[in-house]
Amino acid sequence: MNLESLNPQQHQAVCHSEGPSMVVAGAGSGKTRVITYRIAHLIRERGVDPESVLAITFTNKAAGEMKERIRGMLDHGGPSPWVSTFHSFCLRMLRKHISELGFSNDFAVYDAQDQLTLVKQCMKAAHISKEAFPAKSLLNHISGFKNDFVLPEQLDLDSMSYGNQMKAAELYPVYQAALKSNNALDFDDLLASTAKLFQQVPSLREYYDKKFQYILVDEFQDTNAVQYELVRLLSMDVNNVCVVGDDDQSIYRWRGANIENILNFEKDYSGTTVIKLEENYRSTQNILTAAGNVVRENQNRNEKTLWTQNEKGDPVICYRAEDEIGEAEFVCEGIQNLCQEEGFAFNEIAILYRTNAQSRVMEDMLRKAEIPYQVIGGLRFYERREVKDVLAYMRVLINPDDSVSLKRIVNVPARGIGKTSLEKVEAFCEVKGLTLLEGLRQVGQERLLGTAATGKIANFIGILDHLDSVYRQSNPLELLAEVIDRSGYATMLKNEDTRESKGRMENLNELYSAVEQLVENENGTLREFLDSTALVADLDNLDDERGVLPLMTLHTCKGLEFSAVFLVGMENGLLPHASSMSDSAEYEEERRLCYVGFTRAKKKLFLSHARRRRIYGNTFNYLPSDFLSSIPSEVMERDSSTANYNMNSPKQFSGSANTSFSSEAESESEYSIGTKVIHPKFGAGIVINRSGEDEDLKLEVFFKDGPGKKKLAANLANLIIL
Repeated sequence: MNLESLNPQQHQAVCHSEGPSMVVAGAGSGKTRVITYRIAHLIRERGVDPESVLAITFTNKAAGEMKERIRGMLDHGGPSPWVSTFHSFCLRMLRKHISELGFSNDFAVYDAQDQLTLVKQCMKAAHISKEAFPAKSLLNHISGFKNDFVLPEQLDLDSMSYGNQMKAAELYPVYQAALKSNNALDFDDLLASTAKLFQQVPSLREYYDKKFQYILVDEFQDTNAVQYELVRLLSMDVNNVCVVGDDDQSIYRWRGANIENILNFEKDYSGTTVIKLEENYRSTQNILTAAGNVVRENQNRNEKTLWTQNEKGDPVICYRAEDEIGEAEFVCEGIQNLCQEEGFAFNEIAILYRTNAQSRVMEDMLRKAEIPYQVIGGLRFYERREVKDVLAYMRVLINPDDSVSLKRIVNVPARGIGKTSLEKVEAFCEVKGLTLLEGLRQVGQERLLGTAATGKIANFIGILDHLDSVYRQSNPLELLAEVIDRSGYATMLKNEDTRESKGRMENLNELYSAVEQLVENENGTLREFLDSTALVADLDNLDDERGVLPLMTLHTCKGLEFSAVFLVGMENGLLPHASSMSDSAEYEEERRLCYVGFTRAKKKLFLSHARRRRIYGNTFNYLPSDFLSSIPSEVMERDSSTANYNMNSPKQFSGSANTSFSSEAESESEYSIGTKVIHPKFGAGIVINRSGEDEDLKLEVFFKDGPGKKKLAANLANLIIL
């Protein structure tokens, strides 16, 4: 094993063995190399028993790759160190010792659908209305309790306001009792139950504390409360714990990750040796300078400065487009230039964005440009469940014989038409030679089903008949709005009230934007639109030696790297997202998201934003992202589709209306999302949403030191723009 290939900081991290240590590993600084070398060094050079080494990471893929690298470095057929994810480690513990908690060792692990089914049963037993309190929302809150390692008996109901969280707290013990009666754990229980096991059985905790003489935890900035407690419990006696992470890459706060875990590690583990890996082996210096200056403005972080011996590289390109279509055209043209003129392969280039809804326009333009692509970490826009569900209604209206689409929507949203009822109707149709829709229409007169089931099917047929009349008398845009409303889809997503449901509603609003463009094109028909969406998936099978271009959200891209990156939607309201603008902790996470996106790029980084953007079913006039103002002018080159656009003025990113816009643009950008204002009564605030135009312009403003969110009529509010 050649340690001479390590830089001084990497060498120190590998050779440090006794006592707690924290390796603050900046993006692209070789942290995986350090972890694998450290494990191999402990075993080969210090004679440590491999089975006394425990390494924990966050994904099965990362764990598998780490095992292979360590195996290659050890080059022996003996025992191997424990390398796994948190969940895999806990499952292994519980299979051996869960009897201590009153379960048998053959317990089941429930997946998301199993959990939801059980929650619904518990709600029924507890007489909790599923209409008032959606099961998914309650399950989401229960998951949050477990991630925070709050057991049912530790909940303080008096501290909660009435709503889904309080109702979830009331249901939590009922749900846990039901899991136990089924001899089952859910995914979150794997962690919480293991921590509970070590707390309640001190002899067991002491055994594993002594067994694992050396503990390494990767991606420590992403740990939640229960994961932090597990590490603490396993390192109370033998304190050789090494955590590796980067607080600047902590971007999963919304799913329970606590950045304080890495920031407070030195306080919680006295005598900690802190080693900073600041030399970057991935990116050019210009890219690192841009990224570092953006994240450096966060208050809640460990100070570090990434540097590299790589070349200075090309400047970061920042492009201002007129709209989202112009932005997509810029990206496609840039990709073609990189491939044709500089020899880049498609899979060496990535398009990154803040929200999934942004992919739709980009996908449309990539198809037109015949650039093969793949959406990573999610489905293509037209393959997403909610989009396919709504489009299925339209397909049935156009082609009533389409039983595949009909079966997709007959009980979506849930309307009580069960599998058994549908099977009876299908059997009837087969005997009579009818289509499924014809059979559903005859359920009542043939008395195939009971009164309740017959009534529910009649209601569904009534919905289809109403939508059919809209289809024949209106344009596709009006039909889409009616489908989303009359089907009950909008109500369903609103009632779920989860991060997922809000994202799904955003996708439906983005579908509205796509159909709106169809209506504006007078030659377009609904049939042509549906045909175009059906052809989207064909590129998946494209046999191209250069690979396909990946598209993904900023949350998905962490851990990846590309020769060139296009980060689109650099606007206040998108990045930073509008939901973060009233919360300093969330706003700082948006900066970290931006930093993560920048540091995926090795050679070239392109940023873009649009003067106006049609998204979520509305047209917005976004201001350029405040984050752009942090990037030094010497490392960023500005370009625009508009001749009079000049971003060299520092006022460009001041947070007020863009002083470099034309007078028309100034008028349009007034009260854009992210605009800071003062109200004569409520004080300073920030615009987080807007609707309508001119005299009908309505604003949603967040007043941090006042009443919180307020909806105001712009022409009556007497707001002063800062």
